[in-house]
Amino acid sequence: MNYRTHVGLDEISRRLGDIAPTATTDVPALGVRVHVATDVAPPAPVIFEPMLYLVFQGAKRILLSDREISYGPGELVTTAAHIPALAEVVAASDRFPYRALEIPFDQQLVTALIAELGELPSSPAESVAVNPLPRSVLDPVSRLLELAHDPDAARVLAAGVKREIWYRILTGPNGGAFVELTRTHSALGLVHELTQWMHEHLHEPLDVGRAATHANMSVTSLYRLFKAATGTSPGSYHKRLRLMEARRRVVERSDTVGRIAAAVGYASPSQFTRDYRRAFGTSPTADF
Repeated sequence: MNYRTHVGLDEISRRLGDIAPTATTDVPALGVRVHVATDVAPPAPVIFEPMLYLVFQGAKRILLSDREISYGPGELVTTAAHIPALAEVVAASDRFPYRALEIPFDQQLVTALIAELGELPSSPAESVAVNPLPRSVLDPVSRLLELAHDPDAARVLAAGVKREIWYRILTGPNGGAFVELTRTHSALGLVHELTQWMHEHLHEPLDVGRAATHANMSVTSLYRLFKAATGTSPGSYHKRLRLMEARRRVVERSDTVGRIAAAVGYASPSQFTRDYRRAFGTSPTADF
C-alpha cells in the first residue's frame, strides 16, 4: 500500500493540516474531530464509537479481539458499535503526517434521513468495516472543512453539509450497518442501546439479566449478539470502559486515585490497582 496521499485526496489532506497542524483536534463548530500524528506510535487502548472515519494520509492498524484491521489513504472505516480495540499509527512523519477525519454517528440526523428516504435496504453488516472511500463524499467533506475558519458560515451551513455526507453514505454500499443501528430491535440497535447505558452509568453494577429482559431475549442470546458486535462480553466491555475512564481521570489528576476508583464503580482500591495494572502495564499511582 502507498501510504502517501492518493491523487484527489491531497486538497482535503491539506485542509486537515490547516485545521490541526500537529495534533488531534476537536472542531466543535463542525462537530468533527481531525486526527493527526507526526510519528508512529505503539498500540494504545481505545473504544471506537459509531462513526465515519475517513483516512487521507498515513496509515493505522487496529487490533480487535478476533482480527487485525489496517487502513490507509483513500479508505473509509465505518464503526456501528462501541468497540474496544488497540490502535496504533504505523505510517506517519513530520513530512507526511497521519491525517484522518472522524464524523460521529448522529442518530437523530440519520433516523430523520431514513424516514425521509423511505425504507432503505439493510443487510447483515459488520460492526467494523474498511472500504474504499466513496468519491461522492469528497466534495461535501471538502466544503465542510472550508467552514472551519468561518464560525458564522459553520453555524448556518455545517449541519446541512453533514446531512449530505450521511445521505451519500446511507444510499451507498456502506450504509447498511447504520440503517441497522437506528432500528431499535435489530442486533446492532440493541447492542448500541446497552453500550450507551454503560457509558452513562459507569459507577453502577452491570445487570445483564435485566438488560436481556429489557431487550426481550435470553441472557445467552444477548451475550452472543454483544460478542458478535463488539468482540467481547458485556462484563469485560464494562470493565474496560471503567478502566479507560479511570485512566483519563488519573492522567488529568482530576481527583485522588481512591476517589477516581470509587467514581468508576470500584469498591476495592486494591482490586482497582490490580485491574489497572493488568490493563495498562503500570499502576495508577505511577500514571498520576
